[in-house]
Amino acid sequence: MVLSIIASVFCLGLLNGCRGYSHEFNSSEEAQKYVLAKLKDKYDKGFTVTEVSDYKEEKIGLNWILVKVSEKDDPLRTATVYARNTGLFEDSYHVYFYSDAIKKLAGPLCKDKNYIQKYDVKIEGRPTSTEWTGKESIEEYIEKAEYAVVLKIYLQDGTAEREYAEEISDLIKGIMQSDLNIHILVYANGENPIFSSLPEEDRQSGVDFILEEMYNIKSLQESIEHADEWKKLKS
Repeated sequence: MVLSIIASVFCLGLLNGCRGYSHEFNSSEEAQKYVLAKLKDKYDKGFTVTEVSDYKEEKIGLNWILVKVSEKDDPLRTATVYARNTGLFEDSYHVYFYSDAIKKLAGPLCKDKNYIQKYDVKIEGRPTSTEWTGKESIEEYIEKAEYAVVLKIYLQDGTAEREYAEEISDLIKGIMQSDLNIHILVYANGENPIFSSLPEEDRQSGVDFILEEMYNIKSLQESIEHADEWKKLKS
């Protein structure tokens, strides 16, 4: 009995629960192996590292890595993973348990809006250490808000700015009544959005407020374009 307890304690400390891997890593290669092993254990699926966004070894002995991965059996299913050699592990793959259900809830927000030419709904997970299994209720997942509905709205080109603001105001009023965590991007006549609103922002539906936000976004885009042109001239 005593021997079995000792063996269990030894096994737990040596290999992070005898799973065959340890969260201690001292290089990017070791960190990537840890990430893949941890994901395999967590979701019972194989993954591939598609990009190492960053890897750092801090002076205090803290090593961490930020990577993008894709599921081996379905490469379109991707996730972001952040891991430390302290054992902290955050990933965004959990969103695939609930993305279909959330899409169904988000779709009606854009329907029957004759000013919307087309729209696109994408559900993105946020890296988290929460152990989602897919057995939790959709209500619990929505309340936790470890995801974002990226809602891209395309309006009719050539409309006056105030009319755009009125249309966006109508859209936001409906979104504010929803429990979903929504990131709004509105497009009209180009690749750059004319309006953007993150879910954590103090969202307002007033037309004048929206007009001001549209002006700020346009000014920022123009500043970026001017800076890019200046860099080209300098080079």
